[in-house]
Amino acid sequence: MKKILNPYSISLIFFVTLLSIIGIISSVSLSVVYPNTYIRQLVSVAIGYLLMIFFAFFDHHILQKFAKISTFILFLLLLYLLFQGGVSRFINFGVFNFQPSQFAYIVLSLLIAKIFSNKIKDDELTKVFLVSLVLIGVFSLLISLEPDMGSAAQLFLTCFLTLVIIGMPLLHIFVFSTFSIVSFLLLLGFSEEWRRRIEAFLNPEAFATSDALQTLQSIKAFARGGINGVGFLKGIFKYPQVLPVSVSDFVLPVIGEELGGIVIIIIAVSYLGLLYTGFRIASVAQSLFSRILAIGLTLGICMFATINFAVNLGLMPVTGVPLPFISMGFNNMVANFISVGILINISRKEVGE
Repeated sequence: MKKILNPYSISLIFFVTLLSIIGIISSVSLSVVYPNTYIRQLVSVAIGYLLMIFFAFFDHHILQKFAKISTFILFLLLLYLLFQGGVSRFINFGVFNFQPSQFAYIVLSLLIAKIFSNKIKDDELTKVFLVSLVLIGVFSLLISLEPDMGSAAQLFLTCFLTLVIIGMPLLHIFVFSTFSIVSFLLLLGFSEEWRRRIEAFLNPEAFATSDALQTLQSIKAFARGGINGVGFLKGIFKYPQVLPVSVSDFVLPVIGEELGGIVIIIIAVSYLGLLYTGFRIASVAQSLFSRILAIGLTLGICMFATINFAVNLGLMPVTGVPLPFISMGFNNMVANFISVGILINISRKEVGE
C-alpha cells in the first residue's frame, strides 16, 4: 500500500489545514457575537478531518458502483425538499440537519466520471453529452427552487466546466450556454427576489438599505481593514446589525477587517494552490475515471470559493454560498473534506512516486 504522504497529498493537507486554522481563528472572533461558534467550528473541522482520513484510505474506484444509486437518492432528497410543504434547504434527521445541495457536486462528478470513463462510440457521443447536460440542468433547477441559487450556480458551473475540460464539442458548449442564459432569464420572471438582487447589483446605491446592504458593508469592511487589519477581536462588521450573515456567507469581510488584506491574499493563494494540486493529480492519474473525478471535485471546491469571493467583492449579485473550510456550515465543511480525502486517495492509488 502506498504511503498517504506524497507531494500532492502534502500540498492538499497543507492548504486545507491553513484555511481551517484561519476559519477557527475567525470563529473565535465571531463567538463574541454568536456564542460558542468556535466550538461548533472545531467540531465540524474535527469530523471533517476524520472523514478526509477515511476517504484517503478508501479505494475511490469502489465509488463507481454507487454513482447511479447516489444520484437517484440525491434526486429523491431534492424532490422531498421541493414538496415537503415549506421552503427549506435542510432535512431534519434529529441529531443534525442534512443539506443535500452541498454534496451534489460530489455525486454528479462521480456520475460524470463513471459515464465518460466507459467506452463511448463516436455516433453516441452527442447523445451522451446531451443527457449529461440535461441531468445537470435538472439538478441545478431543483436546488434553485429550494431556493438556493448560489449552490445551484456552483453545481451548474462545476459540472459544465468539467464537461468542457473533458472535451465537449464547441457546438454543444454554444447551444447549452445560450439555452442556459435564456432559461435563467425566464426563471427571473418567476422570482421577485432575484430580480431585486440583480437590480441591486447593477445599482447598489439605490438598494443601500436592502438588497445591496451586505455587498456595500462588505466592501467597507475590506476598506476599514486595509493591508494589516484593525486587529483581532476589534472588528465591528461581525455584528449582525452591521453585516448580516457574517458567520457564514460573509465571513470573508470579517477576516479582511480584523486581519487585513494580507490574510485575504493568503486565503486566495491557498484556493489557487488547491486548484493547481487537484488539476495536477487529474493530469497524472492513470485511469480516465480518476482524472474526471479529480477535475470535478477540485472544481467543486474552488467554485464555492470563487462565487463567495465574487459576491463579497461586489462582482456578482448576492447569493449565499459558504467559503470552503472557513465559513460556519457543517454540511459544506464535511463535503469539502470528503472531496479532499478522495483526491488524496487518487494521488496514492494512481500517481507514480
